[in-house]
Amino acid sequence: MRGHLSAGLVVIVSLVVAQTFSAAADDASGIVGVTPASPVQGDTLMVTVAAPGPASVTVRYDGTLVAAYALPDGTRRALVGTDPTVSAGSHTIAVTITAGATPALRTSRIVRIAPGRFEVRTLTLPPQTFGLITPQNAATEWRALGPVLGRRTREAMWTGAFMAPSDGLMDSPYGYQSVYNGHRMWWHQGVDFAASAGAPVVAANAGVIALAQALPLGGNTVVIDHGQGVLTEYLHLSAFAAPVGARVERGTLIARIGATGLVTGPSLHWGLYVNGTWVNPLFWTKPHAGLTQ
Repeated sequence: MRGHLSAGLVVIVSLVVAQTFSAAADDASGIVGVTPASPVQGDTLMVTVAAPGPASVTVRYDGTLVAAYALPDGTRRALVGTDPTVSAGSHTIAVTITAGATPALRTSRIVRIAPGRFEVRTLTLPPQTFGLITPQNAATEWRALGPVLGRRTREAMWTGAFMAPSDGLMDSPYGYQSVYNGHRMWWHQGVDFAASAGAPVVAANAGVIALAQALPLGGNTVVIDHGQGVLTEYLHLSAFAAPVGARVERGTLIARIGATGLVTGPSLHWGLYVNGTWVNPLFWTKPHAGLTQ
């Protein structure tokens, strides 16, 4: 139980670079496009850079380096996740392109992120379930998840929009603040699906099974690596249907609905992780040019 449908967002920064890279920074700013104008917390920003193959491309978001990967057509793409903790307002995407001995081309754009609508969800857990929330269990969980979520596979294995991994009723939206037994806890880092025990759970898109393991809070947990810092997580499962290392396609059966870990009944928690941030997974179920379309 860790989910709110925020307005969809893709921010595309396109740089069309002159052959010599001799243009001044002021000139370069005129060839940078940012869309849409109003990102929402929880959405994923996409930065694309059209630069010659041998060029070195660096992308930074608010000063933090973001990995940029080459696409089949030579375009570089960097993905930036946002969540409810990202401050609403102005943020800076800066791009540097270097080719050989020519002066580096540096340009930046301001991205203004609008606040999402995140409410509070209040749950009453039985004592034995609430008792799972301990520093020891949290540490155990992270020892298993940390290295997996840190994977940065260069190949983008997904194609098209992601699909919902369950046909159950979607509840517990993304981003809601959780209050368990009167105690304010973490915000919900995905979306939940209520379904009967044993119902199928399928891969949201193509990738590789990076984890299939029982964890104290997530219960039986699967993580799929989709490449380029994009991973999906499936929690509270009753059974696994795909082994670690297996290549799966969109819609492949990977597990069964269960009630393991920190959960009140049979359900599936689905999270989507982008380069260090739990983003709104429902954003990825919609068509966005250059990302899921």
